[in-house]
Amino acid sequence: MKESVVLLGHGSRRSDANDILRNMTDIIKSKVSFEDIKIECAYLEFAEPNINDMLEKLAEENFDSIYVIPYFLYSGNHVSRDIPEILRKYGEKYPYINFKLGDYLGVDERIADLVAEKIAAVKPL
Repeated sequence: MKESVVLLGHGSRRSDANDILRNMTDIIKSKVSFEDIKIECAYLEFAEPNINDMLEKLAEENFDSIYVIPYFLYSGNHVSRDIPEILRKYGEKYPYINFKLGDYLGVDERIADLVAEKIAAVKPL
């Protein structure tokens, strides 16, 4: 079975902002022990590859399952409406592919710890 994970970000008109998701994808690739899963990144808008192009590419490469993980802190319109609609559309176009939407980042102790570290780094002694 061919599986792929797409880390999905919003996208920005600033290329250096988009590099953050690319760098995060590389870090995740180095940490994930599933050698047989292809890990990619894509963007909703303003940047390439966009989610539609990425899903088309993976479909053309005959992936059986595509898991989309929104790299978003909270469930706004993109996470709750736009992304599910995109995956629904592709599920209809490619009914033999399992498209699955994972959770956004949300509330997580590990994120809280990271923010606490950032506060400590900026707080004067």
